[in-house]
Amino acid sequence: MDPVSMLVPVAESIITSAAKQLAGSATQGVRARIFGDPEQKALARALARAFATVEKRHGRRLADFDVNAGFWTHEGAEELAKVLVPGTAASAAALARRAVDSLGPQASEDERLDRIVLLRPVFTTLLDELSVEVRAEAVLQEVLGRTDAADTARAATQLARHAGAGAADEDDLIAYLRWLADQHRYLRTVGVVRNTTVQLPLAEVFVGLSARPEKHPGDRARLWFEQERDKLAAMVESGRLDATGFEAALDRLHLQAGRRFDVADEPDRAQPAPVLDAVRTNAQSLVLGDPGTGKTTLLKHLALTHALALASGNPVQGKPARFPIYLRIGDYARQGYPEQGIGEFLPGYLNRLECRTAGLADLLRRELDAGRCLVLLDGLDEIASAELRRGVVEAVTRFVTAYARHGNRFVVTSRIAGYSAAPLPEPFVAVRLQDMDQETIDRFLEVYCREVERAETPDKSDPAIVQAGQQEAAAIREALATNPGVRRLAANPLLLTALVLVHRASGRLPHRRVEAYIEVCNALGRTWRTAQGVAAADLPDERMLTRWLTELGFWMHEHRPEGAASQLELLTVLGPLWAKHHGVEWDPTVVEAADPLSTDAGVGVIEFVDKADRHTGLLIERAPGRYGFPHLTFEEYYAGRALAFRGTAEERIAAIRSRLHDPRYDEPILLALGLIGTDYTEQIETVVAEAIWPATAAPSRYEDLLGRDFLFMLRVLADDTPLQTATIDTVLHHAIDEWLTPETSRCRFRGYREVLSERLRGLAGTKAGDRFRVILDQQASTLAETLPKAFVELAAVTASPGPHSPYVATALAALADAGFRVPMRACAAGALQAGGLWSSEVVEAAVGIVVDPGVDPRARARAVGALRQGPPTDDAIDRLVPLFAEEDRSLRAEVGRTLVALARQHPASAEAIVVALAAYCSRSPGDEHDAENLPAADEAYQALRTLVGEPVPALA
Repeated sequence: MDPVSMLVPVAESIITSAAKQLAGSATQGVRARIFGDPEQKALARALARAFATVEKRHGRRLADFDVNAGFWTHEGAEELAKVLVPGTAASAAALARRAVDSLGPQASEDERLDRIVLLRPVFTTLLDELSVEVRAEAVLQEVLGRTDAADTARAATQLARHAGAGAADEDDLIAYLRWLADQHRYLRTVGVVRNTTVQLPLAEVFVGLSARPEKHPGDRARLWFEQERDKLAAMVESGRLDATGFEAALDRLHLQAGRRFDVADEPDRAQPAPVLDAVRTNAQSLVLGDPGTGKTTLLKHLALTHALALASGNPVQGKPARFPIYLRIGDYARQGYPEQGIGEFLPGYLNRLECRTAGLADLLRRELDAGRCLVLLDGLDEIASAELRRGVVEAVTRFVTAYARHGNRFVVTSRIAGYSAAPLPEPFVAVRLQDMDQETIDRFLEVYCREVERAETPDKSDPAIVQAGQQEAAAIREALATNPGVRRLAANPLLLTALVLVHRASGRLPHRRVEAYIEVCNALGRTWRTAQGVAAADLPDERMLTRWLTELGFWMHEHRPEGAASQLELLTVLGPLWAKHHGVEWDPTVVEAADPLSTDAGVGVIEFVDKADRHTGLLIERAPGRYGFPHLTFEEYYAGRALAFRGTAEERIAAIRSRLHDPRYDEPILLALGLIGTDYTEQIETVVAEAIWPATAAPSRYEDLLGRDFLFMLRVLADDTPLQTATIDTVLHHAIDEWLTPETSRCRFRGYREVLSERLRGLAGTKAGDRFRVILDQQASTLAETLPKAFVELAAVTASPGPHSPYVATALAALADAGFRVPMRACAAGALQAGGLWSSEVVEAAVGIVVDPGVDPRARARAVGALRQGPPTDDAIDRLVPLFAEEDRSLRAEVGRTLVALARQHPASAEAIVVALAAYCSRSPGDEHDAENLPAADEAYQALRTLVGEPVPALA
């Protein structure tokens, strides 16, 4: 069959649809005609020629998407009919959307939009060619009443559209949405660590944060007051402060702030809620946050989400998707203000960003006038001068006022610093982003680690990517849990992103923490903001930033434990550095001038502080006129830099030694040693030996009894300070010798032994941890024979740094054998369990200990706990449950905890455990057992209640 004959049924469907549209048309001069066989054949010929041109230009793209005669007869006929109807315009985007939807559900909105964009040029060619071919058929021209004037007008309209001045159509809408989605599809981490780029799909990695409503946005004084008041309220709740003391403390806060806050009638502060709920609810939202809290990422997520949903015809959070417009306010301030308003500025601005959508100006104007837009204005604070900021805020206000009445919605972001100097007027509703809680951190790590793995190893299978991402997330979670210093760095998305990438680059986060500090502070100081497009002139001088913050961090840690310094104090500390930077001699009397902040030095220091506050977040206004670091961890890092780099090696040793065992200096000292080990490798051995341990010249007071220097030395090893292997081995041999000889060492004191055990466990994942296992493995056979009890206890400690080495495992298995005394067998089984070595023989040995009534209850309880390592057998369950009849309460409690843990870890055994518990609890004095053998069995009852009351899979 020839192509024309095949297309006759399609032509019939198109003409039928055209007749319906003509009949219902309000176009003047259009007459509905009766289409017959000649018209159908003429249209089939036009279709055949148009499809031939499409195949010549685009190959078999339509066939690839299964666009066949059936599609044109049913889904496509209505749109093609518009080619025949004067006053209507067929849409290539509408055809593409129908073609994609005819394929069935898509994997994602992103994939659906990609397919629409792939097909749209093909359908554009088809419609253009069909319009030409239809005009070539005289019978169709006569029927439709087409004129040369109409063709000329159509051509003029097309030229205007391609010049960007014509009316926008649906194709323009799809093209714009695709461009916007491409702009925000990926989260680029360029500049966060070592200026490397990792592109992560934003739709996958976005983690919604919480925000708290702000009644007084940008009021740093009130924010500070409320935070301090919350601390006082917590003290009242815990009983550490009474009502009178609370009121007195509030009065002091008012005095310190220099103003009185009206809190008598203030209701309880609203609890944090998802920030996405806030921007969905409020027509005009202001999102405030400290540096790196995710303000820009939030707006990019909103732009991407609404672009994809609008292209797909889907809602967003239960409401119709809106036409998104994203603008960095700093770009408008530099390129458009004051010559243009924001509405005038937008088309040219987007065009300069490579948005080549025909009819863009008309599209923006049409959507704004219709009230269908979501306008996203990012970075209200990113404007250099206060005067310029006020002018730009006025321009923003005029733009919002003009278009809010149409029903458009607006979201504006700003840092807290400097916002109050030029605030937005009502009805903007302000919320402040909160630091991430543990649940949010866990969710963040799960998605980020997976997607970073996917971006860097695209050849891996999806299950392998997921597994690797989970392993890395678990390692970072463990690092955060075991190191409070690093945990404090995970306060917001930027810092946690930096930690993820630092961990990926170095392999370990918790022990070379100093590298994480260096990378994160460098990122905040310059590379991150430069990557965001902030001009270098607006950033603090790179030569000054680290040096000045180092001096300030040390001074504040020494003199301002509350973490805030006045502007005059900042001038006192930083003034000499300013003078040195400008090659002039520092005059200390400057601070005594009538207005010291107006002097050259004062202006220079305040300008530095202002830039550091606005653009790095490393220094912020903590209270009215008082500045400090955003987190104590940054102050500790810069104080550590001062200890590491100020003065000669001898002066560094003296500075560290004089502050050793002052708890406030633990972190700075550890960071200082890490910095010295990195930058002064030839000095680190001497510094550690003289400043920490053995410090033979001047050990700490009562070191032979308290061992404080030695215990701190183990913290130095846990930080992976780059020391020689011989030095590490000396420390570890000393620790092992003390452990093995408690009669003559400090281990005779239980408190010291517990701390030593904790410090040895803290070596997990370090070079010292590896050496610890090697040393113990070398001595395993001898120690198992001569000092079996001490060896088993020490082996349990080494299980934390890593799995047991071969000789240790063999020795423990031998000690767990039935030939040894029961307490020894129980301890050895526990050590094997801690090291992840479990077998049926060990299980049997542990059960034998558990059920032996002649064994000390504490040893039996340890053996019960050891049974949690592996899956429970029916025999083990049957032999554990009767132990609820034992007199020793601690043994009964351990049995209950173990059965609950086994049911949770092994759902397949949960039902058997529950049935056994229920049977035990159902026993009564009327049974064959005497009442005197039936204790209350509270532990069995609690275990049963716990398991039945929670969703264990086997019980669902």
